[in-house]
Parts: sequence; C-alpha cells; structure tokens
Amino acid sequence: MVVKSDGEVEKFDYKKLQKSLSETFLIVRSPEGQSNEFVRKTLLEFADWQRNKPEITSGDIRRQTGEILQKVHPEAAYIYKNFKSII
Repeated sequence: MVVKSDGEVEKFDYKKLQKSLSETFLIVRSPEGQSNEFVRKTLLEFADWQRNKPEITSGDIRRQTGEILQKVHPEAAYIYKNFKSII
C-alpha cells in the first residue's frame, strides 16, 4: 500500500511508476530499446526493495527510484528527482 502526500492510501501501481520512468527516459532522449531495458531493471530493483514493506509513502517511491536510477542512468536520475511536476 502507498500512503500519498495527502494521507490517502492506495494500492501500489507499477504501471504509474513505469509510465513515469518511460517519460523520464524520453526527456533524456535515451534510445527506445535502451530505455525499455533501463525501465525494466529499475522496476525489478524497486520490486526487490519494496517486497517486504507492507506500506510505503509516495516520497519513499521517489527517493528509492531516484537512487536506483543514479546507478543505471545518472542524467535520468537528475530529471526524475528534480522535475517531479512534469513526470
């Protein structure tokens, strides 16, 4: 479950994270095949991190995803962390 910034609780939706990651890689103009692989790796690592956590916050999602992206693609990590309003 995800606790959103307004206190609302909802089921975690990997499709939302996948969409946000895909948009991030579009912004940094990563080739499509490479972007798909980066998104896949990021989602897998995030799933491992999230697996035993009954509840996380939207801030946790953004921080952890940013950390994973930093290892995978630093430029994408910068965009993801700093341009929350556009992705």
